[in-house]
Amino acid sequence: MKEQKPFVVNFHENEWEFVFPSSIDNEQTYNQYWEGVELLDYDNMAAEHIFKAVIKKHPYHIDAYNHLSLAFKNLKKTFESFLTAEKAYLIGKSCLPKEFKQSKHKLYWSNLDNRPFLRSCHILGMEYQGRKQYKEAIQLYSEILDYNEDDHQGVRYLLLECFLALKDYKVANQLLKKHKDDWGIEFVYGRLLLAIITDEEEQLESLLADAIRRNKFVPEEITKSKHIVPPPFRIPVEPYFDAGIPVGSIQEAYEYWKNNKSLLTDKRIKAFFAGIISNNE
Repeated sequence: MKEQKPFVVNFHENEWEFVFPSSIDNEQTYNQYWEGVELLDYDNMAAEHIFKAVIKKHPYHIDAYNHLSLAFKNLKKTFESFLTAEKAYLIGKSCLPKEFKQSKHKLYWSNLDNRPFLRSCHILGMEYQGRKQYKEAIQLYSEILDYNEDDHQGVRYLLLECFLALKDYKVANQLLKKHKDDWGIEFVYGRLLLAIITDEEEQLESLLADAIRRNKFVPEEITKSKHIVPPPFRIPVEPYFDAGIPVGSIQEAYEYWKNNKSLLTDKRIKAFFAGIISNNE
C-alpha cells in the first residue's frame, strides 16, 4: 500500500493544522522514532540508522528527516545534514493546500502536529545561517513568525544574529525596539553591542549594567584569547546528570560567545570589554 501523505486542514478561523496518516501517527512508529531521538548526541550513528529505517517505511515522516539532519550534523556530515533539512522542509511545504495563505493563516506551535514542519523551517534556517547564507536564513525565520508570531522557537534571537552578521544595524535596532522588554541574553547583550558599534556612548553605561545583571561572565569570555568549553552544569545531588545551561551561568556565557564569535571579533567590541575587565581588576 502506498504511503499516505500528511495534509493540512483549516482548524478554526485562521488556524490550520497538519494531519498525519495512521501509518505515521501510531504507537509503534512513534516509539521507533523516539528511540532515535533519545540517542542523539550520545550515539549519533545509531540514531542515523534508526531515522533512516523510519524514513524507509514512512517517506513523509517530517520529524524523522528533521532529526536525521541533526544526527548528520553531529557526525560532521554537513552536506547530508543540509540536504536532509531541505527535504524535511519541502515535504512540509508540499502539504500546504492552495487555499493556505502564509500572510494570513496560522500554524500554531501549541498544536503538536504543526511542530514537525515548524521545526523543519527552524533547522533549515540554521543550516543556511551556518553557511553564512543569512538572507535565506532570514526568509525562513520570518516565515516561522508568519505562522506562529508568539515565537516559541526563539527565532527572533537568530534573526538578530543574522542582521548583525549582515551589518544591517538599522533593522537590528528595529527588532530590538520591537522586543524592548525581552530579557533574553541575545537581546540584552545585543543592545549593548549595537550601541558600541554605532557609537551611542550615552547609552553604554545603563546597557552595560543591564548586560552584567543578565550574565556577568560574558565580558571575560569575550576577552579570552583561548575559549575552552566549560564543564556541564551539575545539580549537587545528581553528579552525573547534565542539567543544561542555567541563566546567568558560565555555560551560558560560553554559548553566547560561540553563537556570536564572528561579531565579537570586532576590535571596538573587544576593546570595550577589555577596558571593563581592566577597570574591575
